[in-house]
Amino acid sequence: MLIDISTASPPFKVSQKRVSEELKVRMGGRPAIGRMIESVSNNSGIDSRYFVIPDGEENAASKFFTDKNSYLRPDTKTRMIVYEFWSKNLSIEAVEKLLNSNNIDPADIERLITISCTGFYAPGIDYFLINNFNIPADVKRTHIGFMGCAASLIGFSSSLEALNTLGKNKNILMVSTEICSIHFQTEPTKDNILANLIFADGSAAALISKETHKPGFQITETASYLFNGSAEYMGWEIGNFGFEMILSQALPKIILEKAMPQLKLILQRFGVKTGDIKYWALHPGGRAILDSIQKGLELTDEEMIPSRTVLKNYGNMSSASILFVIKEIMTGNNIVKGEYCCAVAFGPGLTMEVALLKGT
Repeated sequence: MLIDISTASPPFKVSQKRVSEELKVRMGGRPAIGRMIESVSNNSGIDSRYFVIPDGEENAASKFFTDKNSYLRPDTKTRMIVYEFWSKNLSIEAVEKLLNSNNIDPADIERLITISCTGFYAPGIDYFLINNFNIPADVKRTHIGFMGCAASLIGFSSSLEALNTLGKNKNILMVSTEICSIHFQTEPTKDNILANLIFADGSAAALISKETHKPGFQITETASYLFNGSAEYMGWEIGNFGFEMILSQALPKIILEKAMPQLKLILQRFGVKTGDIKYWALHPGGRAILDSIQKGLELTDEEMIPSRTVLKNYGNMSSASILFVIKEIMTGNNIVKGEYCCAVAFGPGLTMEVALLKGT
């Protein structure tokens, strides 16, 4: 079962208005581009986001994309150095909170699942978590990389399979950390404008076990679905100056017309209907995506609150976002035994990942 989730955010909190004004200058200054930035920003559903880069701070002592009065375009290696530093620090912070709040001995962690799509280095995050917390050297490790916003639900699938072999009083530690801000791109394309205005940084750590430490959610079912001929709607490419995002404006329409009917079929296979779901953990990929999901599932505004709250206060932190939403549900509600929670997220491909959780 999913016992608890802890989160960690970078030190730099920036308002969406501040980001918009900065983008207007950095992306060329043309009136048409400025109007597009303003429109996307006003309709993003985001008030503020957290970044590891200090550029959004007006009086920051040093900046990553600025040197005095010149704008910089760091190469991918330079960006990966920043990724390594912050992915370690944010992951450690999230895990430390989780272990301390649940009184978990790291010696009782039998499986470690790490998740990230915004950077690479080896040895990876798992190595540094093992050493920092004295997790057993023979811990079974899985790294889920470059699978985008849906990766944490793929982690749930791996956890569900691992629970069958988990030892008595042993735990699964799952850590999702994304550093999106280092991939800032200034070429004024629609994809770049959208990515610059929704993505953010954050880390979340989840504790999963067969034992019932306290009330939580049991992971009962997971599913994955790949939509054929949809690769152009969402993707990541590694460029010489960071990772380049493919993010089609047609994505909300595809989610409404193709993904939502498929989701209903998946739930039917699980033996539940949309009306049986008490809580919805929907990946806050953007306001338009949440609007499409709400319309497709005929959800109330109240049912959308957890996902819209995370979007408003944190933006889209890729794979970490869905864990922030589930945490919002777990801390903001008195979960009753037998109540269902359905988690849904989308990744490159286009893929849809689904997890059905049940109150214990």
